[in-house]
Amino acid sequence: MATMNKSEKIMVQDGDTVIELTGADKEAFLAQREKDNAEAQALKAQAQAQLQLKISAYKKLGLTEEEINAIL
Repeated sequence: MATMNKSEKIMVQDGDTVIELTGADKEAFLAQREKDNAEAQALKAQAQAQLQLKISAYKKLGLTEEEINAIL
């Protein structure tokens, strides 16, 4: 994951109003974004693990790669 430069500006828009996050708001935003990225990576890993389980089960049933790809 890319790290943020402390001087990097974070701008948010609410309707027509655009503000720059600073101080505690900026830190909270960065922490939440890091948490969201970690959750997304965990979900992606879980989905990949489930896919591998399905492929393994289909192979045990004797399906070919072509048949497995058609199912998935």
